[in-house]
Amino acid sequence: MIKAYYHARWMVWLSLLTLLLTGLLANWLVNVSIEVILNMWLFALIPLLVIGGYDLWRFNREWQQLQADVSLLDDTQITDPLGRAYYQKIQALQQTVRKNSDTYRDREQEMLDTLQLWTHQIKTPLTALDLLLQVEPVNANDARLEISKINRYLTVMLNYLKLTTLNTDLVLTEVALKPLVNETVRDLAKLFIAKDLTVSVEALPTVVSDSQWLRFIFEQLLTNAIKYTPRGSIRIYAKGDAVFVADTGIGILPEDLPRIFEQGYSGYNGRANQKASGLGLFLSRQIAEKLGLRLTVTSKVGVGSTFAIHFPQTRWLAE
Repeated sequence: MIKAYYHARWMVWLSLLTLLLTGLLANWLVNVSIEVILNMWLFALIPLLVIGGYDLWRFNREWQQLQADVSLLDDTQITDPLGRAYYQKIQALQQTVRKNSDTYRDREQEMLDTLQLWTHQIKTPLTALDLLLQVEPVNANDARLEISKINRYLTVMLNYLKLTTLNTDLVLTEVALKPLVNETVRDLAKLFIAKDLTVSVEALPTVVSDSQWLRFIFEQLLTNAIKYTPRGSIRIYAKGDAVFVADTGIGILPEDLPRIFEQGYSGYNGRANQKASGLGLFLSRQIAEKLGLRLTVTSKVGVGSTFAIHFPQTRWLAE
């Protein structure tokens, strides 16, 4: 503490001693007696020692408080203006650290909850695949179907983990939507065939976006449509500023619509059928927002659902 006090106050004490010595030298030069000079020293040193002792006590008190816990210190206890300014700065930094720590803790808990939900979800195709492999002869088509489901679940989780760095992973180019959607439909062909669903892809625009992430959005919307369409068809078409994915499925309850894009929210349909983790639509909206797009949904129970991707700009291709 003494060392810290010396570093904090040495300029002040050096200035006072310099003034004192200058006064004594001046008295000596005018032939003042030694006795008078010593008396002057004494009268000068006594108040300096009193003031210095009080200043040292006050410095030691603040030093001990800072060493104990700065969060318990009241800024009214700090009498030095510069010290108070530093204290207020420390308090502001501590608040920022606490806020960042709370945010990190919330994100960590959110990720753990999502991983738990995803782990539970991926067990379904893994269990189905295990059962298929136990029956001879193995149904290769059914096994490949379950493997494709596992692959899609892994893709969803990989993209979830990459979501925080999505801004640095964007490659914006002109993207012809119809070839991209056709390719996505081909990748999901086994699911369409398994449920005997028809799919139609109409004229679609060319847009400026990231093809990789745009394909992920279409894959999630189509997969979601397949899940909740027991029979009928899925149609992808464009109108106005949007591209629509419409199905003839079971539809979404009105009370579920406002929350359908929330993380981990699967709604009544997902809970009833135990088919949804709520992660795919959440990721789709997050990615769409980073791409400058907007996702909306309309639905009627027993009739079907229509998801729309709204683009800020489009250039129509001649079909």
